[in-house]
Amino acid sequence: MSEKIAIKQQDLDNLKEENDLSEQGIVKEAPKVFKSVSAENAIIESLKLEIDNSIEFGAAKITEIEKLYKERLKKVKSKDDSVNIAYLNTIQTLKSEQRQAINIKQNLVSRLEDIKVATDFERRRRIKRAAYDNEDDRYNKDRAALERIKKFTTPSSEPLTKEDFNHGETLSNIQIVKDVNNVDEGYYLVVAVHSDVNERDKFLEKAVAAGEENINFFFDVNTSKYYIYYEMFDNIGQAKSSLDTTKGSKPYNSKMSMVKIEN
Repeated sequence: MSEKIAIKQQDLDNLKEENDLSEQGIVKEAPKVFKSVSAENAIIESLKLEIDNSIEFGAAKITEIEKLYKERLKKVKSKDDSVNIAYLNTIQTLKSEQRQAINIKQNLVSRLEDIKVATDFERRRRIKRAAYDNEDDRYNKDRAALERIKKFTTPSSEPLTKEDFNHGETLSNIQIVKDVNNVDEGYYLVVAVHSDVNERDKFLEKAVAAGEENINFFFDVNTSKYYIYYEMFDNIGQAKSSLDTTKGSKPYNSKMSMVKIEN
């Protein structure tokens, strides 16, 4: 029993060490594969059942010997009888062991629960870290894609019209987007919203081909949407003024709307 709990404790210690080192930018070895949560819970329940069975067996044994002791007292009533004394001592010893077993159970169950709670925390910690790494990787790829499009897209030989642009999702009024990494707070004049990377890149390429050098975008991780823009303002007055005077003036800004980023 103690060995099984020690193994679970070691698994927890290894996971915690992995998370601690990862936060320091140190990769000790390949991340250990998560064990199945249902399998882990089954192991814990199995350990609890093993303890309960041991206690139940001890209780049955006490009941059996107490019955024999009572039967013996009917025949030999003297408590000074050596056999009666042996029965009584055995009963007292078993009860003492039973109390110890119950205390051990409470301690082991408490320890198992503590390990389970701590392991759940470390699991979430690793998942959160992985999500952070993935988000950072996505951002770098997005920046590389934008740089590539601006560098290699040539101006269009023919004037582009608004029908050439797929603006994706249409926004109404001002929309608030919270907690966007790597982007400053402010008011953005968004000209397209896409969830598909290919559609995002097509719009960017056509905007660059139409002469828009400042085209840019940010990603909202909460909705997995890309917001494409080319103007950003610190205050709503300037943003609204630009929106009112420039919307529809270019083939790519006919669906322009305002998005406020709050971090």
